[in-house]
Amino acid sequence: MKSNSFLRISFSVVTVMFFSATVFAQRVIPIASGFGTIGNTILGDTTSTGERVDTNTVYTLERGGLYILDGEFAPTTRVNLRAVEGTGPRPKIILGVPSGGTTPDQVLRPKANIFLKSIYITAKDEFDGLSLRIVRAQENGIKISLDDCVLDIASQAAFRIDTKNIKIIMKNSIVSNIGLMSSPDNGRVFDDRGNNIDTLIVINNTFYNITSKVIRDAGGSINYAMFDHNTMINIGQLGCEIGAVNDVVFTNNVMVNPAFIGTPNTPVSALTLKVPTDTTVIQKADVRNNNIYTEAALIAAYPDTIKAPVSFDDLTQSIIAANGWENTNIEETLTFAKAPVTPVNTVTTYWQDPTATQVELDTVGHLDFDFQYNTSANSYTAGSSGQPLGALTWFDMTVGVEEETTQTIPNEYELFQNYPNPFNPETRINYSLPQQTNVTLIVFNLLGQEIATLVNAVQSAGTHSVNWNGFNNFGQKVSSGIYLYRLTAGNFVSVKKMSFLK
Repeated sequence: MKSNSFLRISFSVVTVMFFSATVFAQRVIPIASGFGTIGNTILGDTTSTGERVDTNTVYTLERGGLYILDGEFAPTTRVNLRAVEGTGPRPKIILGVPSGGTTPDQVLRPKANIFLKSIYITAKDEFDGLSLRIVRAQENGIKISLDDCVLDIASQAAFRIDTKNIKIIMKNSIVSNIGLMSSPDNGRVFDDRGNNIDTLIVINNTFYNITSKVIRDAGGSINYAMFDHNTMINIGQLGCEIGAVNDVVFTNNVMVNPAFIGTPNTPVSALTLKVPTDTTVIQKADVRNNNIYTEAALIAAYPDTIKAPVSFDDLTQSIIAANGWENTNIEETLTFAKAPVTPVNTVTTYWQDPTATQVELDTVGHLDFDFQYNTSANSYTAGSSGQPLGALTWFDMTVGVEEETTQTIPNEYELFQNYPNPFNPETRINYSLPQQTNVTLIVFNLLGQEIATLVNAVQSAGTHSVNWNGFNNFGQKVSSGIYLYRLTAGNFVSVKKMSFLK
């Protein structure tokens, strides 16, 4: 009897280990650097009938690797693309030019959710030709997520939004050198093209050398926009033209030379808001703890009729005044560790003759720019939580509101460890869904027998929580011991262990 019991227990433990570690491990596929390897690997990852093998697969790129696209990359199913864990340069994605063809208009044209992490992407092709855009959204309702990425060099836009109700979440990233002074209006980070945006979350990023605007309002509305702890330097025509927005947060940002070109006679605003297009919506706005200024050398270089920008438009100023936030928004000149040259020559040449050959913005050594500033500056402690204003990546800090903000729209599926663990009488289980899907969350014993079904429903994207009180499906209290809980969401499956103590 003792021997049989031992064999039965051993079989159960081995089964559970395989069940947890092998069957339900997330699928990871490395992609070798080279020409066309990204498209060939991801778009070719299909069954014999042409269906994607697993839309939750993570595709990893080599640190320091060069990836030349065979034309634009336009996935039609969810893609999770990231650098391998560790240190080293970000993998670099550039455009390849098809044989006998021309450079595509954009690098990425996603038609489904896409998540990018720790990648450098440029619209400059393998022969130094310049494309228009880096990312062009081409499907309604998709989500584009970036973390720790660099989007560098394009003649028109970093993001062009051709569809409705998309979500963009960008954290800890850099967008640089968008637009040319020969056509400055084309230099935009987010170009909505008049389409409605569901969510735009921009946290802890740096934008520099943008010839027109961080965001262009072409008539669309935004349901929710957050710009928090961003550094924006040398934005040519207008800083952030957010436009009609239902709910907006604009906090803890540094804007230097937010409309450095200047305007004849009437100044423009670094931040522009409009009332919601839906007249039944009561607008929510939080505009606090920002440092916005134009360098004195630029103001001195303007011809007499050219005006430097003001910080806020009339609507934004009225919101700030109504909430008593005037003293939280400051105007303090900062000295950065290494920043682009103040565009005095660019402005002087432009106003001498806007149709002549222009002086482009400073890009010498731009990948080594460092936007850390002196800790003695007022801005260093002027944040809403006492942190420095601007992107905190330059100070090796994280944004305190980041987790709270981004949990509602996760980048990927994840099952978290229950808490408390061990527990009695109750524990909480959290999990994240990047998109709406069928969800089951089931508790098993170590024999693989179902104990309790906690969730069996279609659930929306977001972070969800469920409590388990130790009762089984028949309303009986379970025995003390170790239990497994398994989340199944679409093609994603994950299992974790928990301990119940009576």
